[in-house]
Amino acid sequence: MNTLEEAYAELFPGKQIPFCTVEYSGRLKAYNARISLRGNYLTITASKTWRGVSPQIQKGLFQELLVRVFKVKKQTIYMDLYHHFMRSLPRIAIHKKTHPVLEQSFQRVNDALFLGLGEQPNLKVGRGINRLGTYEYASDTVTISSILLEHPVLMDYVMYHELLHRKHQYTASKGRSCHHSHEFLAEERKFPNAAVLEEELQRLVTHRKSFVRKDSYF
Repeated sequence: MNTLEEAYAELFPGKQIPFCTVEYSGRLKAYNARISLRGNYLTITASKTWRGVSPQIQKGLFQELLVRVFKVKKQTIYMDLYHHFMRSLPRIAIHKKTHPVLEQSFQRVNDALFLGLGEQPNLKVGRGINRLGTYEYASDTVTISSILLEHPVLMDYVMYHELLHRKHQYTASKGRSCHHSHEFLAEERKFPNAAVLEEELQRLVTHRKSFVRKDSYF
């Protein structure tokens, strides 16, 4: 019985185990994974970074994916192990990526709102319009959309939001994850003029989307 079959059997005792396959791919980002269920065939595709991780933690990953695809509310010690592992990744991530404008933004936010105590994560410029910023736990990377590079105050606000993800991380239970706790939201509101900046971000996104649509006609 392989690890995926064990994960299934422990979640659903007494049920027939489907045909289970685990594949490791170099096409997925570090520590990402996806699940596919077609008839009685269950496949999990995981990034190659999972190969060296203990079977117990991998079992937690598989069970996390299983409860989502089968839409059940269950929690196991292996799922707890998996989330503990994921939350520990920023501490061991390699820091090589940076960007001069984003560095300045990080320093401003870190000095003003984190007492200068935060360590600089990897910093990366993205191309998104709908997603102005993201934080990736596996690589400890903050990505900020290029449309914010000429708007320093808005950029700092989004940088602050992503750094709060790094600080507060997330909680998980029975297949559901919460990335915006009450503590997170309360601290986010400490940024000066947060409500006004939220409106300005929406206007900027709307304007850029309109610009893209008009440009597509040429």
